Amino acid sequence: MRLLFEASAPVRATLPQVQRLIDDEWVLTTMLGETGRAYVDVDHRDGTVGFQGHWWYRGEISAAESDAETLVTYRVYNIARRAAWAVPLANRLFIGYARGVREAAAGIAQAIENHLAGENPATD
Repeated sequence: MRLLFEASAPVRATLPQVQRLIDDEWVLTTMLGETGRAYVDVDHRDGTVGFQGHWWYRGEISAAESDAETLVTYRVYNIARRAAWAVPLANRLFIGYARGVREAAAGIAQAIENHLAGENPATD
């Protein structure tokens, strides 16, 4: 398993609040939607959700404390056992992929904040 891309984004929430949303699969459903889940295998470790699809892809979302906030991190791995060298070619040399990973991390962080604000309007 080789790390290809990693991006983090801050969330104005406590680590337990964010980990709860990761652990109960709210984050995964928000990121993939209901139909996207049909195409991936999902596994959990406390505070981390991993999802694999295609012949090469593994994504992981986790959270960690950072100063007065929580950082949500999205990692993309190459898990190809054979022809791992072909992964960049199959993905157009990953042009624009790093930006997409950064945007996905920022989007899920914002979605978490919005969700938590809706649960508890006093949280801002």
